[in-house]
Amino acid sequence: MGYLPSHIQQALRVALPNALTLGNAACGFTAIVLASKSEPGDTEAIRYLAMAGWFVLAAMIFDLLDGLVARLVNGTSEFGCQLDSLCDAISFGVAPGFLLYAQAKQWSVTAGQWASLVAVLYVLCAVVRLARFNVAPTDPVEKKPGSLAHHFTGLPSPVAAGCVACFAWIGQVDLLGRLSEWGGFPEVQPWMLPGCLLAALLMVSPFPYPHLAKDLLRKGSRQRLVLPLLVFLGLAIFSIPVALAVVFWAYCLQAPSRALFLGLKRTLRVPKLNRDNAGESSSPWRRDR
Repeated sequence: MGYLPSHIQQALRVALPNALTLGNAACGFTAIVLASKSEPGDTEAIRYLAMAGWFVLAAMIFDLLDGLVARLVNGTSEFGCQLDSLCDAISFGVAPGFLLYAQAKQWSVTAGQWASLVAVLYVLCAVVRLARFNVAPTDPVEKKPGSLAHHFTGLPSPVAAGCVACFAWIGQVDLLGRLSEWGGFPEVQPWMLPGCLLAALLMVSPFPYPHLAKDLLRKGSRQRLVLPLLVFLGLAIFSIPVALAVVFWAYCLQAPSRALFLGLKRTLRVPKLNRDNAGESSSPWRRDR
């Protein structure tokens, strides 16, 4: 853009990332429209739901690109940050929540009623997560890799949206990724509502989640991503929807699983330390010293 006048360059720096951000919102709204077309008993309902899930994924791509482009052209602004949060509330809050409800009402009226409660909670948690991210203090000093500056507090809303959308993706295909008229994996239905409820709560949890974009830019962290990438590629050969579902849910569950493992490790270690201390305090040699 060096050959353009300075005022046009500045306008493009702001317009390009904001246009991508609006593309994010457009995909989210399209997902809502498609999900609303899925009537119970309609043979096309599964396809509408799957298309809605893919548009949620498209919104994630726009959300990734707008930040990348803004940094490349030096077009970051407070307006862009606020616009991004509003669009994220649509694409990663309202759209997944409505998609969750639209899927559950295909099963039964009761499932739809329960899903409406989970969907409302999901939207509320997503909005709180985005608001908390907006007011989080930013430190201009670069922190060391592995510090909390390189982590998100709580599950990022785009990943939570992917966890919801993946139920729509794998509902359209069989194990080999082929289109299935009977609805893909009925086995996942009992797990959808508790799984989405867990994703909603993890968005407002204090668990630290790694910042994958920053990890990709650091040479030392790239090696840790090789194995997950190979697993994803292996699964994608058979079924891309299943591969995406595994990736989203693996990222979602890794933080609470790690916290549970460390908590159990500390719990098992404390009694051992107490026994050691008790043995030392009861030793006559210790008293003599």
